[in-house]
Amino acid sequence: MAARSWATSISTAIGVAAGAGAAQLGLGYGLGIISWQPTGDSATVWVSSIAWVTWLAASSTVIGAICADRLAGAGAMVPADPESVGGKAHTIAWRMVIALAAAVGSLIIVPLVAIPSRVPRPDNAAPYFTAGGYAVAGLIVGLLMAIGALSVRAVAANVIASSAWVWTLAVVAVADVVRADGNTATAAQLGTWQFTDATWINGMVNLPSALLMIVAALLIGALAAWPASRRGDNRVGVAFAGGAGPLLVAIAYSLSKPVLGEHDPHLSAFFITPYVVLAGLAGSVIVSSIGPRGSRAQSRAARRAAAEDRDARSAAEYNDWHAALAEVDAAENRRRDSEEEATAKEPVAVGAAPVLDSATDLESDAYAPSRAYGGGSVEPAGRTYSSDASKRAYAEETVGEQPALAASTSSSTTSTGRASVAPLWPEEPGAGESSTEDEKKKPARGRGRGRAKPSE
Repeated sequence: MAARSWATSISTAIGVAAGAGAAQLGLGYGLGIISWQPTGDSATVWVSSIAWVTWLAASSTVIGAICADRLAGAGAMVPADPESVGGKAHTIAWRMVIALAAAVGSLIIVPLVAIPSRVPRPDNAAPYFTAGGYAVAGLIVGLLMAIGALSVRAVAANVIASSAWVWTLAVVAVADVVRADGNTATAAQLGTWQFTDATWINGMVNLPSALLMIVAALLIGALAAWPASRRGDNRVGVAFAGGAGPLLVAIAYSLSKPVLGEHDPHLSAFFITPYVVLAGLAGSVIVSSIGPRGSRAQSRAARRAAAEDRDARSAAEYNDWHAALAEVDAAENRRRDSEEEATAKEPVAVGAAPVLDSATDLESDAYAPSRAYGGGSVEPAGRTYSSDASKRAYAEETVGEQPALAASTSSSTTSTGRASVAPLWPEEPGAGESSTEDEKKKPARGRGRGRAKPSE
């Protein structure tokens, strides 16, 4: 099945290329734009015919390869695994075979050109050999371009669109000359229009014709590359596709080598064709920069999704951080609660006297009454105790005076009905009392301490 597909595709390429070459060459002969007969303008007609033959051979080869590739079965074109080494080798072999088959089919142009050009010329002893050689050169150029057209669909579209433009322009030019009863041999020029009374730059470039070629190449390059760009084909191939068709025209003019005088239209086209190729490339590059259908919407959606993902990651990181802080706070609260529970469960000694551990405790407010009582700052009137020994003696006297104080308290309570408050410190003796009586009433210091009172 695969062998039969290959054989069918090869025969298709040969037949289509031969038919395209013969048809285009017959159209050129019929319209009178290709002529090998010497005339008054034989030099101009010869250059124009050579350029047309070169371009016809190249375009016929490309057209035959494209048609065979499109009409071939899927099994012959697409290998089982296109990305593997074997699949890539299969694809390259397929393209080369189809292009070679198309070139073989375009060989029919060589005899159809060589035989009519056998008439000797003053400037060429073997014109048939020259005409046939230009046809072969066109076949070689078409073979290389056919491989590119099979690799990049935008290149194929540009070559076909450029061929349609060239023939449309030629038919219109011939129709205009026939209407004016002019010479059709010099009427149609390859890829351009002969403007009369035009502006010339340095006597070599016809400005209106140059602008027409440049604008046409720009538009064709953009329009032919548009479908491939919107399909999402390789952008590099789409960008270079715009120069394919103009390149065939430029090569045809370069090989013909017009060396005519000033104000010759062939010389103008020869000088302007490099800029025409650049214009075609500019058109395809502009289209390829736009990208496939929906590419901008997809890029915007991708940027929006990336922003949302970034925001989601930031929110997740904030939540994690907040949860970590909450966990730390909860752990701190649990630790504090456990410490308070442990403190509450400790046993407390009720009624135990505080133990003075240091001099700092003695300075606290809890012991302020003790300091006020035992200190030397507050003393009873009329007595001064400057030392610890005097303070101890006063304490002993106070202990001995307690019965007297109790008796006086009871007597005062009985007489007045109100308890009299005994002074904390002994009062000074009155004026009528002598110090001797006070000394008699006072018990002797150090006497009777710890001894029982004699019974009466």
